[in-house]
Amino acid sequence: MSSPKRIGIAVVESAGCLLVGKRSGHVPLPGMDEFPGGKCESDETPRACAVRECREETGLLVVPRDHLATVPWSYPHGDVELHFWRCGLGPGLPDQAQPVAPFRWVPFRELRSLNFPPANEQVLQILLQASAPS
Repeated sequence: MSSPKRIGIAVVESAGCLLVGKRSGHVPLPGMDEFPGGKCESDETPRACAVRECREETGLLVVPRDHLATVPWSYPHGDVELHFWRCGLGPGLPDQAQPVAPFRWVPFRELRSLNFPPANEQVLQILLQASAPS
């Protein structure tokens, strides 16, 4: 049995919104919503991977702030270990700087209406609790 793929994921927040994309039809879980991220290189930390993948996928430089969660998950297409990092936009970028499509800024209040893969549920709950009015 092979070890799970380590995935670094950037949960990018700016001005009350989160950076969210749509998975293409050519990958597992097609059409589902996703945060920017991808497979870690063999010598790469999940934190560094989240930053690199976000830059490659969205064109935006982000700064990791804190680790939200590590979620092991088994999908029919393989086992993954998802490392979610809360990030902010890099220095000098305006709030909600324009990302490369299919990524877009989604207000926190719309999170519940999106269709994320099941492995994201724990992080979505953390985000929704943090954004709830006190």
